[in-house]
Amino acid sequence: MALTRRDFMILGVLACLAAGVALVRQPDAPALAAHDTAIRDVILQQIDAFGRGDDAAAFAFAAPDIQAQFLGPEVFIAMVKAHYRPVYTAQKVAFPEPAQAIEDRPETRVQRVYITDRRGRNTHARYIMQKQPDASWKIAGCQLIETDQLDI
Repeated sequence: MALTRRDFMILGVLACLAAGVALVRQPDAPALAAHDTAIRDVILQQIDAFGRGDDAAAFAFAAPDIQAQFLGPEVFIAMVKAHYRPVYTAQKVAFPEPAQAIEDRPETRVQRVYITDRRGRNTHARYIMQKQPDASWKIAGCQLIETDQLDI
Protein backbone atom coordinates (compact mmCIF):
# COMPACT_ATOMS: atom_id res chain seq x y z
CA MET A 1 0.00 0.00 0.00
CA ALA A 2 1.48 3.33 -1.08
CA LEU A 3 1.34 6.46 1.01
CA THR A 4 -0.74 9.25 -0.42
CA ARG A 5 -0.03 12.94 -0.33
CA ARG A 6 -2.61 13.26 2.46
CA ASP A 7 -0.76 10.59 4.51
CA PHE A 8 2.51 12.55 4.17
CA MET A 9 0.77 15.75 5.29
CA ILE A 10 -0.66 14.03 8.35
CA LEU A 11 2.73 12.54 9.20
CA GLY A 12 4.31 15.97 8.80
CA VAL A 13 1.77 17.57 11.14
CA LEU A 14 2.29 14.81 13.72
CA ALA A 15 6.06 15.23 13.50
CA CYS A 16 5.73 18.99 14.06
CA LEU A 17 3.46 18.43 17.05
CA ALA A 18 5.88 15.90 18.55
CA ALA A 19 8.79 18.30 18.09
CA GLY A 20 6.79 21.11 19.70
CA VAL A 21 5.93 18.97 22.70
CA ALA A 22 9.59 18.00 23.08
CA LEU A 23 10.65 21.66 23.03
CA VAL A 24 7.96 22.80 25.48
CA ARG A 25 8.50 19.98 27.99
CA GLN A 26 10.32 21.28 31.04
CA PRO A 27 13.36 19.27 32.08
CA ASP A 28 13.12 17.67 35.49
CA ALA A 29 14.41 19.96 38.21
CA PRO A 30 17.71 18.79 39.65
CA ALA A 31 17.54 17.23 43.08
CA LEU A 32 18.21 19.64 45.93
CA ALA A 33 21.15 19.21 48.25
CA ALA A 34 20.24 18.06 51.76
CA HIS A 35 21.04 21.48 53.23
CA ASP A 36 18.71 23.20 50.73
CA THR A 37 15.86 20.88 51.64
CA ALA A 38 16.50 21.44 55.36
CA ILE A 39 16.66 25.23 54.92
CA ARG A 40 13.39 25.33 52.99
CA ASP A 41 11.71 23.10 55.56
CA VAL A 42 12.71 25.45 58.41
CA ILE A 43 11.36 28.51 56.58
CA LEU A 44 8.11 26.75 55.67
CA GLN A 45 7.66 25.39 59.19
CA GLN A 46 8.09 28.85 60.71
CA ILE A 47 5.61 30.36 58.25
CA ASP A 48 3.20 27.52 59.05
CA ALA A 49 3.63 28.20 62.79
CA PHE A 50 2.81 31.89 62.18
CA GLY A 51 -0.35 30.85 60.33
CA ARG A 52 -1.42 28.53 63.17
CA GLY A 53 -0.72 31.19 65.79
CA ASP A 54 1.89 28.93 67.43
CA ASP A 55 4.22 31.63 68.72
CA ALA A 56 6.52 29.26 70.62
CA ALA A 57 7.07 27.06 67.56
CA ALA A 58 7.74 30.08 65.32
CA PHE A 59 10.22 31.44 67.86
CA ALA A 60 12.00 28.07 68.06
CA PHE A 61 13.06 28.37 64.39
CA ALA A 62 15.01 31.57 65.13
CA ALA A 63 18.77 31.31 65.62
CA PRO A 64 20.11 31.64 69.18
CA ASP A 65 21.35 35.20 68.55
CA ILE A 66 17.85 36.25 67.45
CA GLN A 67 16.25 34.50 70.43
CA ALA A 68 18.66 36.31 72.76
CA GLN A 69 17.52 39.69 71.39
CA PHE A 70 13.93 39.00 72.42
CA LEU A 71 12.76 37.97 75.85
CA GLY A 72 10.42 35.32 74.54
CA PRO A 73 7.98 34.36 71.81
CA GLU A 74 5.51 37.17 72.60
CA VAL A 75 8.05 39.95 71.99
CA PHE A 76 9.37 38.17 68.90
CA ILE A 77 5.89 37.76 67.39
CA ALA A 78 5.05 41.42 68.11
CA MET A 79 8.17 42.43 66.16
CA VAL A 80 7.30 40.08 63.27
CA LYS A 81 3.74 41.44 63.09
CA ALA A 82 5.02 45.03 63.12
CA HIS A 83 7.93 44.72 60.70
CA TYR A 84 7.49 41.46 58.77
CA ARG A 85 3.75 41.38 58.08
CA PRO A 86 4.10 39.65 54.66
CA VAL A 87 5.95 36.76 56.31
CA TYR A 88 3.41 36.59 59.14
CA THR A 89 0.47 36.53 56.70
CA ALA A 90 2.07 34.46 53.92
CA GLN A 91 -0.30 32.43 51.78
CA LYS A 92 2.09 31.30 49.03
CA VAL A 93 5.81 30.70 49.24
CA ALA A 94 8.23 29.91 46.42
CA PHE A 95 11.96 29.30 46.36
CA PRO A 96 13.44 30.52 43.05
CA GLU A 97 16.86 28.96 43.56
CA PRO A 98 18.97 27.00 46.04
CA ALA A 99 20.47 28.79 49.04
CA GLN A 100 23.77 30.54 48.41
CA ALA A 101 26.80 30.27 50.68
CA ILE A 102 28.26 33.49 52.04
CA GLU A 103 31.98 33.95 51.29
CA ASP A 104 33.13 30.37 51.68
CA ARG A 105 31.13 29.99 54.90
CA PRO A 106 28.93 26.95 54.26
CA GLU A 107 27.46 27.31 57.77
CA THR A 108 25.79 30.57 56.69
CA ARG A 109 23.57 30.70 53.62
CA VAL A 110 21.13 33.13 52.02
CA GLN A 111 17.83 31.73 50.75
CA ARG A 112 15.72 33.89 48.44
CA VAL A 113 11.98 33.45 48.92
CA TYR A 114 8.98 34.83 47.04
CA ILE A 115 6.02 35.42 49.35
CA THR A 116 2.42 36.26 48.50
CA ASP A 117 0.39 37.53 51.44
CA ARG A 118 -3.35 37.32 52.15
CA ARG A 119 -4.02 40.45 50.09
CA GLY A 120 -2.25 39.05 47.04
CA ARG A 121 0.77 41.32 47.43
CA ASN A 122 4.15 39.87 46.54
CA THR A 123 7.28 40.37 48.57
CA HIS A 124 10.78 39.08 47.97
CA ALA A 125 12.64 38.00 51.08
CA ARG A 126 16.23 37.08 51.79
CA TYR A 127 16.55 34.71 54.71
CA ILE A 128 19.92 34.41 56.44
CA MET A 129 20.21 30.79 57.53
CA GLN A 130 22.72 29.58 60.09
CA LYS A 131 23.82 26.00 60.61
CA GLN A 132 23.83 25.05 64.28
CA PRO A 133 26.29 22.77 66.12
CA ASP A 134 23.67 19.99 66.04
CA ALA A 135 23.58 20.33 62.19
CA SER A 136 20.09 21.88 62.18
CA TRP A 137 19.41 25.17 60.38
CA LYS A 138 17.93 28.26 62.09
CA ILE A 139 16.78 31.64 60.79
CA ALA A 140 19.37 34.29 61.66
CA GLY A 141 17.69 37.18 59.85
CA CYS A 142 15.29 38.21 57.13
CA GLN A 143 15.30 41.15 54.75
CA LEU A 144 12.10 42.08 52.90
CA ILE A 145 12.07 43.66 49.45
CA GLU A 146 8.57 44.76 48.54
CA THR A 147 7.35 44.77 44.96
CA ASP A 148 4.42 46.44 43.26
CA GLN A 149 3.28 43.19 41.72
CA LEU A 150 -0.01 41.61 42.66
CA ASP A 151 -0.64 37.89 42.50
CA ILE A 152 -3.54 37.26 40.14
